[in-house]
Amino acid sequence: MMKLRTLWRTEIGDRMSKENTAHIEANLEVVREYLVGQFKGFDIVERQDRPLAYSFTVTRSSDERYQVKVWEPQLSDIGHTPERTKRRLITDDVAGRMKGSVSGGIFLVGEALSHSKVSQNAYCVW
Repeated sequence: MMKLRTLWRTEIGDRMSKENTAHIEANLEVVREYLVGQFKGFDIVERQDRPLAYSFTVTRSSDERYQVKVWEPQLSDIGHTPERTKRRLITDDVAGRMKGSVSGGIFLVGEALSHSKVSQNAYCVW
């Protein structure tokens, strides 16, 4: 009986993990599409900073380089649907704020976990 219960919990955890991964990926796709549309002609590099965040770096030249960091809790929160993520990127003018910053600054999307982990060139967007 104990083995069946453990197996059942594992299966539920796996299914929830797959659903969560799909939700995160859907929100990441919204961020990718937004950045591609807003930074035409820029190279975009995505890096997973597990378990805390995903970083996107957009670069056209050594003088034009911007970063945005999206916190994983923001991406995985079921209340933050892809539609809501897109709306927030647009209404908060993330690309405009990135372009208006000193080149090399990092924008943070989501709540910073600790102020000490945030660089001086980082800006929290939502």
